[in-house]
Amino acid sequence: MEMMRHPEETTSMRRQTVASYFRYSLMDLLSKMVVGQPHFVRCIRPNDDRQALRFCKERVMVQLRYTGILETVNIRRQGYSHRIQFEEFVNRYYYLAFRAHQIPETSKENAAAILERAKLQGTVLGKTKVFLKYYHVEQLNLLLREVIARVVVMQAYVKGWLGARRYQKVKDKRNRGAIIIQSAWRGYVARQNLKQIKKEREEAAIRIQS
Repeated sequence: MEMMRHPEETTSMRRQTVASYFRYSLMDLLSKMVVGQPHFVRCIRPNDDRQALRFCKERVMVQLRYTGILETVNIRRQGYSHRIQFEEFVNRYYYLAFRAHQIPETSKENAAAILERAKLQGTVLGKTKVFLKYYHVEQLNLLLREVIARVVVMQAYVKGWLGARRYQKVKDKRNRGAIIIQSAWRGYVARQNLKQIKKEREEAAIRIQS
């Protein structure tokens, strides 16, 4: 408190100090909120007895009504709850209108092409953002999930086909290697037999001559 004391303090020293401290604290809090990205969390009590696994519907509805959450939900439903930059929107959903190997530009035209391909109604394109209602994001995520599932299936088929080709190549290579080894072994055995026959014939000729 002594450090945060107002420079123009008068006779009411204590009140001026508290007021100055509160003002500086509020300014510090506002500066932190402006710099950061605060998220407000509303806590709802499921029951008044603080018991686990007990849900009182009437009590929860009263809390939702008095805290203004129901009105907030209605307002968000009527307005555009999701406002996404063109760059983020195109990078996230370009699979819906472009091929996987293509890298489209983050332009308003490409965002419009994605929305047209997705067949969404009620969307608005601004200067830098796409304005979507709460259910548009769910529809886009479902379409994106379907596209990714098809891509995964195609990848599985392609990987299986490539694996079969690699296996066939390895199998053919092993067969060729086995044939080469067998031919070399047969040649070696034939040469050894020929040497043995020649040796026996020479011995027999020597005995006959003797």
